[in-house]
Amino acid sequence: VLKKAVAASSVGCPPSASSLVFAIRQWSAGMASSSDAEVAADSAPAVWKTIVASSVSICLGKIATHPIDTLKAQIQVDTATRHGLASEGVVDSSLRRVLSRSSLRSVYQGFSINVVGSLPAGAVYMTTYELLRPRFEARLPGSQFVADFSAGFAAEAISSVLWCPVDVVKERLQVQPEMRGLYKYAGPADAVGQILRSEGILGFFRAYGATLLAFGPQSAINLALYEQIEQRARDVYFGSVSCSSSVGEGKPPPIPLWLAFACASASGLTACFFTTPLDLAKLRMQVVRASRHAARHGVDGVSGGAAAVRQPFNYANIADALFQITKHEGPRALFKGALLRCLVWVPQTAIFLGTFKCILARL
Repeated sequence: VLKKAVAASSVGCPPSASSLVFAIRQWSAGMASSSDAEVAADSAPAVWKTIVASSVSICLGKIATHPIDTLKAQIQVDTATRHGLASEGVVDSSLRRVLSRSSLRSVYQGFSINVVGSLPAGAVYMTTYELLRPRFEARLPGSQFVADFSAGFAAEAISSVLWCPVDVVKERLQVQPEMRGLYKYAGPADAVGQILRSEGILGFFRAYGATLLAFGPQSAINLALYEQIEQRARDVYFGSVSCSSSVGEGKPPPIPLWLAFACASASGLTACFFTTPLDLAKLRMQVVRASRHAARHGVDGVSGGAAAVRQPFNYANIADALFQITKHEGPRALFKGALLRCLVWVPQTAIFLGTFKCILARL
């Protein structure tokens, strides 16, 4: 059932959020033995609670960090188009260049599609994780980190069917001023229409494999680390604070919001920093694939050959991207924008996971 739901996107029929959640439930129900399945069903939160908590938390995270995310995307493209000049000593000048061309309106490019698209994608993401985590733990007793890592990776793999189209539209809107006129979109609706007309439904899944390879490990590391850090923080906090209250029968009391944010910040920072090379390659690949399409068909009346000349970088796949960046810009270039990326993902992760866990514990 899960294969059919996910494979539908490859034939021009992307699955809906509801069909993905149904497929996940059907698949996860068969992952464990009957006794394990009963334990997993009891420990997994209700689907509606997960959907409500994830929808609210993902919106808050996106609203708070979208302007920084736009600046980060523009700086990474600015770095690439200048052949890696924005190294450690020139990042400030790259930031100044982007800021000098930015306005309140420009930093919110792609905001609406980012928030609206995140609602179903975030719901599928966390619903998948909460459904699969207890089942992986039942299958892998004594290996909680591996179970959490596997559940996080699976959640990202499934939800990327929805995340990838959102990222394609959002990132093109964010970086188009820096891309030498390769495409011109008036807004999210215009971007969706142009991509659909010129590239078809698969145009929304540019660099899907790179997206999965970039965000799969990040999500897996983030969620697995968060569970470990939160458990240790819970033991320390409730070991030093007298707390006899409990929320619900057999349900541990929720940790304070500030502590949940701290745990999420620590896990988000670690996951974000170590997966920066994959994210950098993914972002450049998504722009390159749009440029290749422009080279074949032309852009705004410009011939295909002229459009190809304007293309700033070109990678065959994510492995080639990492190789080319290392070869031409040096190993340190793989971590370009790491600080800026952390400035986006750490508060976003802290708001998302911290709010999600607190809302879920109180529903």
